[in-house]
Amino acid sequence: MLDASVIITAHEIDVWNALLREVDVAVTSIIAHDESLFFSKEAERVTAPINIAALIKQGAIPELSASVSDIKRVRTVFDEELNMGLHDGEVEAIAILYADQSDSLLFCTSDKVAVRVLAMLGLSDSGVSFEEVLKTSGLSKPLPHEYCTEYFDRYIAQGQTARIQGKGVPYD
Repeated sequence: MLDASVIITAHEIDVWNALLREVDVAVTSIIAHDESLFFSKEAERVTAPINIAALIKQGAIPELSASVSDIKRVRTVFDEELNMGLHDGEVEAIAILYADQSDSLLFCTSDKVAVRVLAMLGLSDSGVSFEEVLKTSGLSKPLPHEYCTEYFDRYIAQGQTARIQGKGVPYD
């Protein structure tokens, strides 16, 4: 599952079509129909509209959805400060992983709060950096630091520490 920021960056660095050929890409409903639509047209790094919904309709990408109860389950685990840092698409992806707990799905994100939350829920192995996805698919390109494995691993470690210390959970 790709986060919106990863989808936008894949378009910006011109690896999107190759990525679709090399990797089993999936997206959540919220990312497909809402979050991936937001990118800076002024930056002119994305030359064509990002139309994930059309790719879903064509059968090129599966659309995954979390139930309302699964989303609520993730939201209620954390305090307000952590919840404010999570975008709805990230919550939906994490809810899918948290409900499913299968080894077949990975969430690729550059958002440090989402990465920490994965680890806090015991889902460290269910996340992957964009750098790692590109590397394993033979599409390596220079990336901003927030897409690199070192950055990803730093926030996984922070989330694991927070999990052990019981930080970020609702106050009683």
